[in-house]
Amino acid sequence: MKAIMVLILAAGLLPLAAQDTGLGSQGSGLGLFGSQNEAGIQGAVVLPENDLRNAVGGRTGFGLGVHGAMAMDGGTEIRPRIDYTRLDGGSFSLSSISSTTTVQEVSVGADYLVYAGGTRQGLYGFAGANLAWWYTQNRFSGNTRKVSPTLLFGPGFRFNKSISGDLSFEYGQFRSSVGTECNIKGSIFYSF
Repeated sequence: MKAIMVLILAAGLLPLAAQDTGLGSQGSGLGLFGSQNEAGIQGAVVLPENDLRNAVGGRTGFGLGVHGAMAMDGGTEIRPRIDYTRLDGGSFSLSSISSTTTVQEVSVGADYLVYAGGTRQGLYGFAGANLAWWYTQNRFSGNTRKVSPTLLFGPGFRFNKSISGDLSFEYGQFRSSVGTECNIKGSIFYSF
């Protein structure tokens, strides 16, 4: 519940951070205050792999989040993000006792994007790092919490000024033992 409240608050504040102050037109090269800065929201479908797949019975999850985008020279961009991911496992029975596993993640991080054409449109590649707060809930083994770094990379495509999509491969640790987190995430980004 706290994670959703943080995302709603961040979504409300990001448009203020993306306002054009007019300083970017002076050719600073970073564009940190210019009209090329954006804020937006994203949604994702999450396909778990490795230990994460076993923990949730192979079920697909979802992700929601907010992001910013700071244009840089040479068709590159820095994209700070806040993401919430949830995977609900299927239930199974052990002598008339059923159990489900739910894995939730809230992460804060940034991606570095490089566009193939040298401008902020079309095909891009990216790499990023997040700090993730994991919460795993399971009836039999109890609840666990873990904070760990997560690395991700992949290709993407910017369709127009507002919409882009990417396919990321993510790696981290959601539990201390038997807890390798690998997933494939397909995301759609909407910028305003």
